[in-house]
Amino acid sequence: MGGYCGPADRPFVRELHRRLRTAGVLGDVEFHANLDRAAKIAFLKSLTVFSVPASYGEAFGLYLIEALAAGVPVVQPRTAAFPEIIEATGGGLLCEPNDPESLADALESLLLDPTRLQALGDAGRQAAHERYSARRMAEETLRALSEVAHSRSPVASATASA
Repeated sequence: MGGYCGPADRPFVRELHRRLRTAGVLGDVEFHANLDRAAKIAFLKSLTVFSVPASYGEAFGLYLIEALAAGVPVVQPRTAAFPEIIEATGGGLLCEPNDPESLADALESLLLDPTRLQALGDAGRQAAHERYSARRMAEETLRALSEVAHSRSPVASATASA
């Protein structure tokens, strides 16, 4: 497990440790908290497949873009922003939300098909670098702001400021 772990997250992480220890699998899990950029990239590149089966309404999923940019295919629930990201990048598979069997089936299908795993990783890497680079996001933001600025009529602007 990797990612940010602030003071408010520590009780949750302690509970995870307890549950994993009780299940007898704590030794099979690594925790990597608060990684710097280089360590995060190295961590992501060490993975075969990436999944965060979130059950809440994730608005964007930056961590998916980070995994995809590292060439790691993703498996995510068919909910929130995940379908859009996977469709836009071609870098992963969807599973049914809150369905461990669907998640396991999707993960297994990739792990048993290294050619598909590699193809999804390559597609995700390429799309992440083309669609979600800092330059591309800045260009798209500027384009959107320009459209808004140019779509305002002088009468509407004068009325709004009065």
